[in-house]
Amino acid sequence: MRLLVTRPQPDANRTATRLRALGHAPLVQPMLSPEYLHLDIPGVPGAIVVTSRNGVRALAFLPNAARWTRVPLFAVGAATAAAARQAGFADVRSADGDSMALADLISATLDPAVGDVLYPAAENRRPDLERILPERGFALRVAVAYRMCPAEALATPVRTALAGREIDGILLYSARTAVIFAGLVAAAGLNDALAEAGIYAISRATADAAAWPDPSRLRIAAEPTEEAILALLGGSQA
Repeated sequence: MRLLVTRPQPDANRTATRLRALGHAPLVQPMLSPEYLHLDIPGVPGAIVVTSRNGVRALAFLPNAARWTRVPLFAVGAATAAAARQAGFADVRSADGDSMALADLISATLDPAVGDVLYPAAENRRPDLERILPERGFALRVAVAYRMCPAEALATPVRTALAGREIDGILLYSARTAVIFAGLVAAAGLNDALAEAGIYAISRATADAAAWPDPSRLRIAAEPTEEAILALLGGSQA
């Protein structure tokens, strides 16, 4: 299948490589691009919680983060946990789920007396952890460490492929990405060109945000992971 990958870099290129190995033909245009912020956070937190690989990458832009590699780090899923280990963190624990699973893991394995739980967060985010963890007695310290900047227009190769009805499916990894993509398609006057394309969404919330006119063309991953999205695709040849 000819598939549009909309996730941020560098993850988009990794996804494209995997798609080619499965026999698909990917086209890449991120709908969001990360901008990391330099924050001076003194001291050593009692624990760290990250909800994406961008959260892990943001830690590299914090001057004191090199001193935190032995601090327990809680990651939302296996890919984020692997990125944290690659970044040098020694005590990494994965919730293998969503924000609720992450909060449950922290509650089950971390004593609130450990002190501040640092959350290097995106500027635009769901406030789940900020609601749940303080309710459970944890001192959550939210540090807005990066922002995701939206694409302003569809790239020329993407516009051309969509106009020529050369895209069979769009991979969407977040509700915000879905909204941005829908807006750019509408701005380019290409809504009709997507009449036969499918949506492969990482979650129900993402699928709902896409507001796809034909529900029969929506495919939703069984769990919020890339593995689950790729499982929807199979190995169809391009």
